[in-house]
Amino acid sequence: PLTLLGAALMLVASLMILYSLWFVLAASSIWFVKIWNATEVLRSVLVAGRFPVSAFPAGLRAFFTFIVPVAFLTTVPAEAILGRASGPWLLAGGAVAIGSVVVSRRFWQFALRFYTSASS
Repeated sequence: PLTLLGAALMLVASLMILYSLWFVLAASSIWFVKIWNATEVLRSVLVAGRFPVSAFPAGLRAFFTFIVPVAFLTTVPAEAILGRASGPWLLAGGAVAIGSVVVSRRFWQFALRFYTSASS
């Protein structure tokens, strides 16, 4: 039961992180009308989630863990489903999820300061 609970929590956390990443891209459309290229870059980076984060060299591992948290999108939930996730990784996954939602919300509020209506 604890494994299932941990896996469910990490799946929810990964959805929160993914939502936050897409939300930041959507909020950037206030400045940039065409963000198609940025979405393609994010999709390409998310493709790296097919592989466990341990398969990458140290520099990419740090990038995929802390800059674009692909590790928390894929590796941590997969480890939790398999019952191999450690407590610190589960806590870090939850913290990254909450932090990403907070950062994306603040970025949205910042972006709204620059919004001007197209019709007025």
